[in-house]
Amino acid sequence: MLAALIMAVFLASLDTTIISTALPTIAGQFNAFESFAWVGTAYIVTSTIATPLLGKLSDIYGRRLIFQFAMAVFLVGSVLCGLAQSMGQLIGFRALQGLGGGAIQALAFSILGDILPPRERGRYIGYFTIAFAGSAIMGPLIGGFIIEHWSWPWIFYINVPFCILVSAVCQRALRLPFKRREAKLDYLGAALLSGGLACLMIGLEEGRKGWTDTNTLVLFGVAVVLLLGFVAQERRASEPMIPLRLFANPVVRVCALLGMFAGAIAFGGNQFLPLYFQDSLFVSPTESGLRMLPMMAGVTLTTFGVGRLIAHTGGYKRWPVIGTWLAVVGLLGVAQIDGTTKYLWLVIPMFLMGMGSGSVFTSTSIATQNAVEFRDLGVATATVMFFRSLGGSFGLAIFGTVLNTTVRTEIPRRTGVAADEAAGLIRSPEQIQALPPETRQAVIDTIALGVSRIYWICAGLMVCGAICALVLPERPLRTRAGLSDAMESAAAG
Repeated sequence: MLAALIMAVFLASLDTTIISTALPTIAGQFNAFESFAWVGTAYIVTSTIATPLLGKLSDIYGRRLIFQFAMAVFLVGSVLCGLAQSMGQLIGFRALQGLGGGAIQALAFSILGDILPPRERGRYIGYFTIAFAGSAIMGPLIGGFIIEHWSWPWIFYINVPFCILVSAVCQRALRLPFKRREAKLDYLGAALLSGGLACLMIGLEEGRKGWTDTNTLVLFGVAVVLLLGFVAQERRASEPMIPLRLFANPVVRVCALLGMFAGAIAFGGNQFLPLYFQDSLFVSPTESGLRMLPMMAGVTLTTFGVGRLIAHTGGYKRWPVIGTWLAVVGLLGVAQIDGTTKYLWLVIPMFLMGMGSGSVFTSTSIATQNAVEFRDLGVATATVMFFRSLGGSFGLAIFGTVLNTTVRTEIPRRTGVAADEAAGLIRSPEQIQALPPETRQAVIDTIALGVSRIYWICAGLMVCGAICALVLPERPLRTRAGLSDAMESAAAG
């Protein structure tokens, strides 16, 4: 059962990043370079929306039913993406796939909370954290391998056999006793939250073209109005989609903020190192993914180590404190790069960054589930994961703007190449290699400067995360699974 859930988390998380190395090929086939970024954005938008909504539904209708529904949506979306005949179709099908992917990630962690007590959860949650964080690192590697050896639809078709296997295992083994409770669904709250998040995420994507653009400002304005309306609706709803009382819990509140800072780095900042490897060191997409393995090693070591230490000691607070400061050191190390930096100088900083991500994701998941009642387990887990995804979305938008601004200003100043042509160079390492030596080195130096600026910002964000870790309340870990307590309470009632 746990192996099937881990596989589901890996597949759903992987589809956030696996598409990155295939986008130039797909855009070329469909002759739609102007909209290729939406292939990735559509998945992120809908998965972010689905995370809290279906997490809440699982608290009402049961984890097994909603999880199987999410797997079916993800499977159908994957098949349709592979069959897409135009960029518009692919973007639409990616949005459908994201609805299932976002729910899968949240529900798998919630199911883990159902069947294991917090004290023992640390022994197993490391596997889930590796699947969750590792997919962000391995996505470009797997995507590059598929593009080099097969065709781009197999990026989506590869999900099909694994989805069928996971669904079959869950149908047979996922037997969670559940008594459906009567509840009036908050349809207005769901609509306001979905609309607000959609406008926010689309605004972040459009903002890369200009943060003062009229369309961007309108989207942000509508997002603010809808999200304020959502908060007002949640205050009076009898069964709110996201109970605001969760944020009165200091553990949930701090874990959400800490997860957002870590998510901005793990799913935002870390997307730009493979770009540096390809455009500055001129390695293949596959090799650029392989060069991220030190970070994966850090994630793996920490998730297993921290999970077992939490299970052994019964305390979780010290680990995000240690992890965030290790990550700060690693981020500052990467921020020193320039156009002549050798890969070996980045190995230890990347390893430290991986250790930071692993410790934060593992400890915050355990702390959150330990701090809430069983009836809120699904929505609390989904809410913290939602903030991780939101941090990643903010990170991608802000860091993408930093890199784009650096390229469009520095390359013309150093080489005389037009700004629009300079922006196109970063998507074509072959064109960079074909430039005259002095111009090529100027372009490499500029890309390194943009990535360096990104990691200086990441280091600042992780310092904020370290402050959050310091104020995270420590509560004794329960020794019983939430499902056991809920069943005994129901029997006594």
